[in-house]
Amino acid sequence: MATIDIIPPPAERVVPDDSWVPAEGFKLISADDHLLEMDHLFEERLPAKFQANAPKVWRDPETRHVHVVYKDQSFDPPGVGTIGHECEGFYDLDARVAAMESENIAGSVLYHGQLQSLNRIIGDDPELYIACMDVYNEWAIEHVKPYQDRLVATALLPSFLKPETARDQMQKLKQLGYRNVQMPSYPSGARYNSREMDPIWAAACEFDMPMAFHVTATMQFSGWGSLGANVSRNMAPFRPLFGQLIFSGMFDRFPELTVVFAEGGISWAADACYSLDKVCRAYYSIIKPKLEHLPSHYWKRNCLATFMDDPVGVQCMNWIGADNAMWSIDYPHPESVYGHAGDVAKSVYDALGPDDAAKVLGGNAARLYGL
Repeated sequence: MATIDIIPPPAERVVPDDSWVPAEGFKLISADDHLLEMDHLFEERLPAKFQANAPKVWRDPETRHVHVVYKDQSFDPPGVGTIGHECEGFYDLDARVAAMESENIAGSVLYHGQLQSLNRIIGDDPELYIACMDVYNEWAIEHVKPYQDRLVATALLPSFLKPETARDQMQKLKQLGYRNVQMPSYPSGARYNSREMDPIWAAACEFDMPMAFHVTATMQFSGWGSLGANVSRNMAPFRPLFGQLIFSGMFDRFPELTVVFAEGGISWAADACYSLDKVCRAYYSIIKPKLEHLPSHYWKRNCLATFMDDPVGVQCMNWIGADNAMWSIDYPHPESVYGHAGDVAKSVYDALGPDDAAKVLGGNAARLYGL
């Protein structure tokens, strides 16, 4: 039988007392963590006309797992089980900040817990989907308010369904206090390379909002080994999206737009920049629209990606750029580095040196999110 050094679930991990402490003035920020939606969020807060079909978010008192149900259908990713539900800091902010302090983390960017499971209702009831996103956005920013100097909530922008609403939506989110917005990477029926999406990019630029795309749970495979295959697929989703955004000419039309690719690592970006540059050069006579620059130019100017523990990506930092990478813990997911974040951060510091490590381990996130 194979011997595997198993990583324990996050709730069973013990943070060492001597977790690495960087030099004074060196700020560690996790650019991708998670916030679990409150129980019965949509049942309690959706407008009356949506109540009959309100998605149900509820916690099993025995297993402590949180489930999402829509029209009696479970929206839990099959076979995945817990994604850190047992960790109190997933939903309790005091516990979250205590966990941060145990690993010397000054700030955290919080993405949703299970909100993207509702992507499945886009085709069934887009108006309900939009209403659910509004409910979440209003709740999440209020929820983190006691720690707004350390925690950055991420809004989920539904305007890809109605791009003409983007400016009003973005203005509302800015007024609520958001510093970061997210859209699904591959939503049903939407094409981010379409000019119809231009009002979204324009609004993001106008209100100085980074536009994030985060990995999500897509069950593409079934049968033996499907859990590992699906998680592996879900953790590497961004090269096609990056190519779509680049070759649509979007960054030429909106040169001030900032795009963040969250939780997919950074090693993919090194090869993508090289390969997309070659595609651009080899097919330039027939690609439309004509790009003003090579794809790697737009990566360096407009894009960042987050990673947890990506030694291959760190070794390729000369291709990726220290200004384009942001370290994260991914608390409290099983693949997170929670419990040994100090060791991982020190390995990045040792590999990159103090100047570039200061950017990657916190400086870029501090600049982008005002932390």
